[in-house]
Amino acid sequence: MKKNLRRQQVLKRRNFLPTLSITVILWLALGGLIYFVDPDSFAVIPLFFILAFFCLLFAFSLIFANSRRGVVATIALSFFLLLMYFGVGNILNLILIVAIALSIELYFSLR
Repeated sequence: MKKNLRRQQVLKRRNFLPTLSITVILWLALGGLIYFVDPDSFAVIPLFFILAFFCLLFAFSLIFANSRRGVVATIALSFFLLLMYFGVGNILNLILIVAIALSIELYFSLR
C-alpha cells in the first residue's frame, strides 16, 4: 500500500530542469534574433513574435507553476506586443488586456 502511494507521488512530480533549459535556450535565441538579425530581413517580424510567444509561455508556466495561467498571461502579453508593433499599444489597452486576462483566469479557477 505504502509503496503504491509512493509510486503515485513520484509519477505526479514534475521535472522542471528540462523546462528551465528550454526556457533559457529560447530566451538566448530571442536575444540573438534581436541583436544579430536585421529587422528588414525576410520573415523576421513573424519569427520574433513566434519566438517571443514561446519564450513567454515557458517562462510564465515556470513562474506560475501552472500551464493554464502561463497560456493566459502569454496570450495577453503577446497581444499587447502585437498592438505595440502596430502603434496602438498604450496604457489603456494594457489595462483592458490585463483585466480581460484576469477575468478569464478567475472564470477558469472558479469553474
